[in-house]
Amino acid sequence: MNRHRRALQLIAEARPAVLDDAPDRPVPSFPVLPAPARAVGRAGRRLVLAGLLPTVAVAVVVGVTVGSVSDPPAESPPTARSAAPAVPVTARGVLLATAEKTANAAAATEGNWVTKVELGHVYDVGDYHVLGRTEVQTWYSLRSGGDVVVVARWLGAAPVSDADKTAWRAAGSPTTWPLTGPDGQRSPRRELSAGPGPRQISVRPGVSFDIGGRSLTYGQVRALPTDPDMLRAYLLELDDAAGRGGTRTPDEAARWQAEMLFSESWALLSQLPAPPAVRAATYRMLADLPGLTVSENVRDAKGRAGVGISHAYRNADGSSVETRLVIDPDSGSLLAREQKSEASLLLDARFSDAEPPRS
Repeated sequence: MNRHRRALQLIAEARPAVLDDAPDRPVPSFPVLPAPARAVGRAGRRLVLAGLLPTVAVAVVVGVTVGSVSDPPAESPPTARSAAPAVPVTARGVLLATAEKTANAAAATEGNWVTKVELGHVYDVGDYHVLGRTEVQTWYSLRSGGDVVVVARWLGAAPVSDADKTAWRAAGSPTTWPLTGPDGQRSPRRELSAGPGPRQISVRPGVSFDIGGRSLTYGQVRALPTDPDMLRAYLLELDDAAGRGGTRTPDEAARWQAEMLFSESWALLSQLPAPPAVRAATYRMLADLPGLTVSENVRDAKGRAGVGISHAYRNADGSSVETRLVIDPDSGSLLAREQKSEASLLLDARFSDAEPPRS
């Protein structure tokens, strides 16, 4: 399901040209790093975690040992209170708790809306795979007559797994890799580089924010619905107006709507300068979507810890592709969006009165 909007087109055009020809062959998933072990409490006390710590009304049951080893009681101690059953962690619970965190964030409006994203893509270069990374910072001027400044830099590429490193060494440890074009032919003019590239800056006149196939002004973004049901209805109306749903059965339409709403949430939470109440409504809207799964103690490609909320997209051939949002429930921040062969890491999203770089 491909939902490129104008803002993403700006990013794509600003990226080094090597990113334009992603091979079509299957590629491996990004590795998920294990979470660090939990700290062990002091002797004599045990903490039982019921569900996800940052969520509201999480129960922590503490069992206290009676007496001591050197002076055992004459009688058997009374039966300790039984611990409450652990509350299962659910996607809905995580999203609703995150919404509460987000709704309480301080609102801000300054001269520029600035986002920074690191884009990673796994490329099949023949006998092994390499991960290429690009950093893209986008400055949206919120002043009348402002423009958009995109600052992009290729960060380099390297073999992904240990097996890929072994195959890379066997191939002579190359530092560049030609890409395969749409015609199946390799061209030295379209290649990946192991080393970083120069910073590239592009400037586009006019500022708009794309969502659901429509371009919004900053004022329209600030006026987006803060009720999750109204936000859902608004996005569905935009999708219908864009004619992207096509003719579908009721079941197909329901699945399409869930996929669209999950996809558009990335733009709402990472690209648009939406107020905290709108961001909270986005999380609450997501909480009502069917088919979501949750993964605790995950880490994104930067090693940042969070909780994964996943949704599987159905392709036309019946296969599915899972997309995962990684969320920091402590802060309510969206950290990353991950798929099989690519990831978008949100490194920054803020207002700033500083001036963007021009050269």
